[in-house]
Amino acid sequence: MKPSYYIWFNRSFHLLFVIMVMIINIPVYEGHTLKSINTGKSYSREENKNVCQTQQCKEAASTLLESMNKDVDACEDFYQFACGKWVQKHPVPPTESHRNQFDLVMEKLDYQLKDILEERENPSDPTPVAASKRFYSACMDTETVEEEGLDLLNIILDQLGGWPIASAEWQPETFSWSDMLAVMTRRLAVTPLILTYVYLDRKNSSRSIITIDQPPLVLPRSMLVEPDVYGHQLQAYRKWIVETAHEIAKAKNIHIPPTRIHVDSFDIVEFEIELAKLTSPNELRRNAYRTYNVLTIKELQQWTDSAEIVNPQTRIRWLDFIKEIFRHVNVEIGADEKIVVKELDYLIKLLQLLDSTPTRTIANYLHWRIVKTSSRDTTAKMRQLAFDFEKVLSGAKEDQPRWRDCIFRTSGSLSFAVGYKYVSHYFDFEAKKAAVEMVKNIRGAFISQVHAIDWMDEETKKVAVEKAEAMTELIGYPDWYANVTALEQYYKGTKVGKSHLANVVASKTQMVHRVLSKLRQPTDRTEWNTSPDVVNAYYNPQTNSIIFPAGILQSPFFNKGRIEALNYGSIGVVIGHEITHGFDDMGRQSDKYGNLAQWWSESTIETYLRKSQCFIDQYDHYRVPELDHLLKTEVTMNGVTTQGENIADNGGLRQAFLAYQQFIQNNGPEMRLPGMEEFSPEQLFFLGFATVWCESTTSESLLQEVLSDPHSPHKLRVLGTLANSEDFAKAFNCAPGSQMNPKIKCMIW
Repeated sequence: MKPSYYIWFNRSFHLLFVIMVMIINIPVYEGHTLKSINTGKSYSREENKNVCQTQQCKEAASTLLESMNKDVDACEDFYQFACGKWVQKHPVPPTESHRNQFDLVMEKLDYQLKDILEERENPSDPTPVAASKRFYSACMDTETVEEEGLDLLNIILDQLGGWPIASAEWQPETFSWSDMLAVMTRRLAVTPLILTYVYLDRKNSSRSIITIDQPPLVLPRSMLVEPDVYGHQLQAYRKWIVETAHEIAKAKNIHIPPTRIHVDSFDIVEFEIELAKLTSPNELRRNAYRTYNVLTIKELQQWTDSAEIVNPQTRIRWLDFIKEIFRHVNVEIGADEKIVVKELDYLIKLLQLLDSTPTRTIANYLHWRIVKTSSRDTTAKMRQLAFDFEKVLSGAKEDQPRWRDCIFRTSGSLSFAVGYKYVSHYFDFEAKKAAVEMVKNIRGAFISQVHAIDWMDEETKKVAVEKAEAMTELIGYPDWYANVTALEQYYKGTKVGKSHLANVVASKTQMVHRVLSKLRQPTDRTEWNTSPDVVNAYYNPQTNSIIFPAGILQSPFFNKGRIEALNYGSIGVVIGHEITHGFDDMGRQSDKYGNLAQWWSESTIETYLRKSQCFIDQYDHYRVPELDHLLKTEVTMNGVTTQGENIADNGGLRQAFLAYQQFIQNNGPEMRLPGMEEFSPEQLFFLGFATVWCESTTSESLLQEVLSDPHSPHKLRVLGTLANSEDFAKAFNCAPGSQMNPKIKCMIW
């Protein structure tokens, strides 16, 4: 395995490249004539009438010109060419760790949600919308939050036996790690040792199944398994635990010797380090067949009972554990219940680790994960301690204003209620129609490309086309928004009071109950798992569906009044990206129903793996020099963990450009932009693509992305994708062998 400084990167939708230097013609003004890049053509401003004069086109041109750095050779570094001035004009704000186009749209959206949630309650509001306003109000009521202090948090901890590090007396004989974990899962959605949830069966997507997996960690796995490299972050982590424990103890009027707190905090972090070593890295989790292991609860019990342990109390009684999680769900769980275990070996190694770990340390760790999760929902002091740690990881200098934190909490807890109001107030319903049409066109381009490729046999092509045609698109918002009763039913039983932390806990409990209740329910392939008020998009392999919430269907991703070149280059590439995910290294493992199925011929698989290796090799060699000073070495990417997103980025760009060419064929050439007459619509397509990914970032935030995100950093998403594009090289007339037109190109879709 490569060391962690051989960087991986993830970000929620987002490719890469290395840079040399060659020279091309940069557009320059000569009198009244503007020379076109690399074409030799020139356009007189007085004579050229083929220029879009809509307000949206003027705004788009102004935005592009303010972003671009024309002093940079477009064929050597297109990211700097397209985004050079944007980065200069958008430094990372002190309250942020990065600044990009998604952040700007999200900031605008947050202000809109603020207006919605700060409106007075209206008798015409659906009950859940009124509840969301009360939830936000309770979050903003800092006086009541401070009055409550840590009382409720301490009650929760005491109900689970008390946090040893902050307790005068702690009774180890009454502690059961599995009993506590079951309650944490059911009531708080906190899953430190074993992640248990219900979701669609990978081999039978018509039903749901209980799934058990390795847990999420506080720090990225790479940091924990290489403590010598990330000592600074681990020191900040220990400090956070120490100072938080002091606050908890002080709230209970208990004096704990500082030495004991320091020793306990050290043990907590050391335990998480050992826990991280047991987990599988992302590279090993891209094979869905490897992580699909179906056992009955009885068989799982036999499996974990085979672990060699000394203390019988370490063992887990699986039937009791799962029944406790499902305590308030109206389903019967028996020993013959089938479950999917994603990491079988992890469970054996976990029991062995627990067997060799002092009970006090295990209890301290479990309680710490509750405290950590709740910190920002309690006092100002606890929020500050959490931020002191976060700024070490992110590079942010100041904490977010409370109202933005409360927007995040409210939208996360009552997402469809908040989204309902957002859609009715701010969503452009014409955008949904345009997005539906664009999905149709880009899907058509993808299908045409499947028919044209020469590396796939005809039978596999046929099934690939069927999968693409069967792909469901969810755009804007759920259809059931048209029925207020459905919204009321979705949040039936929701209670919102004056205590912010109590509201958060109640919301998490309800969310877990909603997830677990799907165990015996039929699959709804049109179900939304995200709110409309998010700036994001995704592909769900288990329902073979693509989702584009209302939040992303706006400028700079989409604007119906500007030329289609920009729309296809931005939201069109996002659509193509999500479609391609159905056929990336992981998506190809599922059929049109979302079931794990081997629908590729062996020869086609062999060719696909060879082609995907090209992407792995390409991205393996990309440098991230901004991180060299942090890790004291030359940092490079990891092409294995990012290959799915890289394949999707490359395929998405290609399909969107093919769809745009078809649009031109059907509708005729598009106009140019005012003040940018030297750029053809095809060139504007690629500018529209690149400027979506303009970003400023702290090195600390970049490190988090590299360690934890399956996407490549924004800059590399632009450079890597365009370096593989013959269409880009042709549009900008880049010489063969130039940085943006290398001789070796990777392409699958």
